[in-house]
Amino acid sequence: MIQLEGVTLSYGVEKETILILEGVDLNITSGEWITLMGPSGSGKTTLLNVLSGLISPSAGTLMLEGADMKDMKQADRQNYFRTNSSSVYQQFRLLPQFSVLENVMLPLVPYKKKSEIESSAKKLIERVGLSHRLMHFPHQLSGGEQQRTSIARALLTSPKILLCDEPTGNLDTKNRDNILTLLSKLHQEGLTIVVATHDKAVAQRSDRIVHLKDGMISEGILQS
Repeated sequence: MIQLEGVTLSYGVEKETILILEGVDLNITSGEWITLMGPSGSGKTTLLNVLSGLISPSAGTLMLEGADMKDMKQADRQNYFRTNSSSVYQQFRLLPQFSVLENVMLPLVPYKKKSEIESSAKKLIERVGLSHRLMHFPHQLSGGEQQRTSIARALLTSPKILLCDEPTGNLDTKNRDNILTLLSKLHQEGLTIVVATHDKAVAQRSDRIVHLKDGMISEGILQS
């Protein structure tokens, strides 16, 4: 599904070149759950941003379903990422002036009729167990409820891959386990998931762990 070959990301600061990712080779198959682990500054979030199309590599190849991103026009590339991947973040990123329903609807507002979006959003909100919070605002929700709202929002575009950056980082143990149960159900249904985390409990849910250090990777298989 996704193949990275020699992916490198660097920034020039004055006369110095700073490597964020260095020669990353990684294959992600459809329906797989991969956990990215490593210390802060190891490149986990940057790698997620490459996979989501937010950042283009300085060098190397990013292939998505056999298509080389370098060969695609910018508009086509942006449309591909918009329709095939979605992201969930540690900080939830909900807009405080909008209700749960409105926040979940946001990704498709420019592209579909309101009535159609609203119907899909309500089904997803019900799925994550928040129908009773439909018209509540983010400040009226617990951390776990905010994260479930952000997951419902991410699912609105029916993505093939869900990219999660420390999705349980701001949650207590009970809410963490609820989010992991939800992610596990999505994984069992065939959704491809890539999670960046420090939490070993999250890693235990995955098919494979990819360890990062100083922008380079080494892979490991979870032992039962």
